[in-house]
Amino acid sequence: PKYFHNLVKKVEQRKWEQEIVYERKLVKERSKEDHLYADKDKFVTSAYKKKLAEQAKWMEEERLPQLREEKDDVS
Repeated sequence: PKYFHNLVKKVEQRKWEQEIVYERKLVKERSKEDHLYADKDKFVTSAYKKKLAEQAKWMEEERLPQLREEKDDVS
């Protein structure tokens, strides 16, 4: 119970990291086939746009503490 909150946060962090890795993998696979579908329109659903926005927000939140740490670094 004492550390449960930390475990839940870590699980969420790993879930986001795994999703980001999976999305990057899909982008690489799609880029290999882009020449086949160059003349086709690409459609993106609103749910996918929302998911991308949440991922960007999460990545920004993860990056802010690192930037603060670098700024406060004395060495």
